[in-house]
Order: sequence, then C-alpha cells, then structure tokens
Amino acid sequence: MIGHIMSFSPPTLLLRALLGLGAFVVAAGGLLAFTAGGSAVEILADDVRHEVDLSEGNVADALALAGVEVGPEDLVTPAPSTEVEDGLRVVVTRAITVDVVIDDDAPRSVTAPVASVGGALTAADLQHLRDEGAVITPTWRDAVRDGDTITVRRPLEVVVEVDGDELAVVSLASVVDDVLSLNDVELGPDDLVLPPPSTVLEGDGTIVVQRIDFEEEAEEVVLPHEEIRRDTDELERGTSEVSQEGRDGLRVDRFRIRSVDGEPVGREVLSREVVTQPEDRIVLVGTAEPPPPPPAPSTSSSSSSSSTTSSSSLPPEPSGVPGIDDPVWNRLAECESNGNWSLVHRATSSITYYGGLQFHSDTWRSVGGQGLPHEAPRREQIRRAQILLSQPWATWGNQWPAFSRMLGLS
Repeated sequence: MIGHIMSFSPPTLLLRALLGLGAFVVAAGGLLAFTAGGSAVEILADDVRHEVDLSEGNVADALALAGVEVGPEDLVTPAPSTEVEDGLRVVVTRAITVDVVIDDDAPRSVTAPVASVGGALTAADLQHLRDEGAVITPTWRDAVRDGDTITVRRPLEVVVEVDGDELAVVSLASVVDDVLSLNDVELGPDDLVLPPPSTVLEGDGTIVVQRIDFEEEAEEVVLPHEEIRRDTDELERGTSEVSQEGRDGLRVDRFRIRSVDGEPVGREVLSREVVTQPEDRIVLVGTAEPPPPPPAPSTSSSSSSSSTTSSSSLPPEPSGVPGIDDPVWNRLAECESNGNWSLVHRATSSITYYGGLQFHSDTWRSVGGQGLPHEAPRREQIRRAQILLSQPWATWGNQWPAFSRMLGLS
C-alpha cells in the first residue's frame, strides 16, 4: 500500500491540483507523495475531514493511514473490510452512552454509535414507543451527545369514576390532578379524590372522585313535663286538686350533615337551644281528716233495707266505661291481684296498693271511696274504678299501665 494523508484547509486546493498531476511535493521536512493512478478517500471522523490517497487496500487501511482510531462499538460506513476506490467517502460514527427514562422508572443506559434520539431508541429496541403515542423529550430527530438523558412518557388507560359516571380516558398526564384537569373534572373544596391528586400515575388504574357536601338542619325535641304531688291539709283526705297544669318544653337541636355523593354518612351537633322550659303539673293531695260519717240507721229500718244496701249505697254508674258486670274487670283483677279482691300489696316502705284492682289509698278517696279499697265489696271497687276512668285525665294506660297493655286496653 502506498499512500499519503491530507487534512484540508484553503491551501490544500494547490495540493489537490498537484495530486491530479501525479507529482511529488516536499513540505516542512515531510514527504507528501501522490502516486498517479491512486485512490482518493475522504474520511469524516470527530467533526474533522481527512483525505488520503492510496493505491490499494481497504477502508481499515485508509483509517490507519489517516490516524483515525476506531473503538469496538464505533460504526464505520462502509465497513472496514470494503476495498477502497477513488472518491470513496468513509464516515466514522462514535459510540455514545445515553440514559433512557421511561415513565419515571430507573434510567436504562444505552451505548451505541448514534447521533439522534431516534437512533438511540432504535438501538435500545424501543422504537415502538413512538408508534404507541409516547411523548419523547428531546424529540425523535433531535441530536444527542454522550451523557444525555432521553425521557419517555407513555399514555395510560385510566378510568375516572365521578358523578355516577365512568370515564375511560387515555392520558399522557403524569399525576392524578393532571388527568382530572385534562378531562374537565372540577373539584369542590371538600371533594375527596382517591388516590390523592398529587399521586404519580404508575400504570393503568382507576381514579375515584367523591363529592362531599355539608348542610345544616334543625330538629325540634319535646321536653316532657313531670307531675308533682303535694300534700295539703286544705283538702280532705282522699281528694286532690290540680294546682298547675303541666306543659311540655321545646328544644331545637341544630346539626351539620355530611353527605358523600348525595348520601348522608354522618352528622355533627352544632348547638342545642332550649326554647321553652317544661312546666311541671302540680297536684294537691288532701290530708285533712273528713268529717265523721252520719249516724247509723235505726234497727227497725235496717232489716227492711238490708237487701238493697249494697246497690243503693253505690253512686250512679258513669257512662262511657265498661259496665260493672263486664268481664274486663275480672280479667284486670286476675292480672293485678290474681283475682284476690282483698289483697294488700306493699310495693315499697311508703307505697301500698289495695284490693282486686290495686288502688292507691289516695286514688281511692279521690273517687269517693270510704275506708280502704280491700275492705269494700267487689262491686264497689269496680264502681270506683268506673268513676276514676270517667275523669278526663284518667286512662287505662296511666292507671294500670302494665296489664292494660297486655289486655289490649291501651
């Protein structure tokens, strides 16, 4: 192989002319020999253009003559084994290393003789990402240098559940909030997003938007009044009098209701305001001893009237209540006293109930009863119960609460 190398600048035009004449030129202590009939080869490497002339050999020989070293991963075009010919142009593309980051994953290093983003991705067998609609930065045709980084963002299939609908979207957004913004999903100040808006999307998934609403409501609560019984010696024992009618009170409770997608899920008490205080019902119960009973009838008349005493001594039967012979009284007595019309039941140390219908002594006297209930005949106990139920304030339920419900009377 006989040849010479030239690196061109403006004075090289004269040398090229001499080359065409096959002349020898001596310059600066070195010999540039141009052999008539040799092959001129142009070499582009590292942004420098070299031109060599050799009579025989291949591209590798031309590179050696030009002093261009080639690494194992560099690309020489045409291949080093190609035989040279006049006018051959050889390009050396140096191998570079770039990092490729896909969807914020760990960088993937690619070493290849490339000069553009597209070449680097093709060398890494990632050219399909462009066809799939990925966003590539820098762009596909941009140049890259050793140590550069290429970022790739692939589109994701995301389902957005909001306002009762499911939106299937394909997005290049990197975080949840961007997906919502790109699809015109507006969030209220209290709305809940799962996963949170700042979450980085790492794959196909579902974004759930829950609409959170708050509203206030008021609720009225009745405050029941109590009944207070007070003894007084201004009334005869066995009688009573209402001194003050009772009245229920009123309280207004205000709540804050929390709803998720229109469904209430909880409430918080904001305030409780008593609008009207309850007023107790006050009943005066007589404690004064009644006047002595009238004298007993003479003996002569007692025998003739004995047969009618039991019926004539009873007060008239009131209307609107079961009759004295109605079976309901026996049923009630079975519940209250096991049918024992002479029963005395001490409920507490200070409260005692008497008779088949378990009268309290105060109640017995309030309906005109004399003595104690268990001492009176069955019919008189029933008659006093009839009188009691004829009072506007008395009911089966408030006089015999437990057993009247069992018997279906209240």
